[in-house]
This record gives sequence, C-alpha cells and structure tokens, in this order.
Amino acid sequence: MSNTCNCGSFHEGDWVECKLNTDLFGIVVGDSDYGRFINVQLAVTLEIKRFHVMTLRHMEDDTAPPPKTDADEPETNVIHVDFTIARDLRNTQPAGRA
Repeated sequence: MSNTCNCGSFHEGDWVECKLNTDLFGIVVGDSDYGRFINVQLAVTLEIKRFHVMTLRHMEDDTAPPPKTDADEPETNVIHVDFTIARDLRNTQPAGRA
C-alpha cells in the first residue's frame, strides 16, 4: 500500500488503511471531534472502528484488496467434519491400531 499519504483530510467513502496494522482497512463512514477521529467500517468484519486521523492513510486505489480466504492459509492437518450429516459408526473399520 501507499506510504506517501500525509493528508489529514478524509471524506465519507474514501478507502483507508491503518498505518500501524495494514490488515485493518475499510471505508470511511464518518468522523467525530471535528475530524480528529475517523469512523471506518472494516472490510473483513464489517464492524465500525474509530481511528485517530494520524493513524490512517488513503489506499493507492479505490478498490480494496480481497479479504483473506481459507486458501491463503497454509495447509494444516485439520480435517473438517460436517456434523449435520448422519453417519453409521457401527460398520466402520479402525484406521490404525494402537
């Protein structure tokens, strides 16, 4: 993202990111204390957070990067099980022996 934004003027609808943690980004939805604090709706969680104006910067373009997905995470040995599907456990064979 851009490190060149030193402006203190943010308007509703601007895409911004936090200088301290670039994983926090979203759209400006308002301000408080005469523009000292900026209310931002975060892109990933959709919650509204309040940031000091000095901790925000504009993003390079008006489109947000895609939020992280499960495909971005490294593979683990976790097996996802759907517990809403009924299974007959009486006829299963053990996978290994202890």
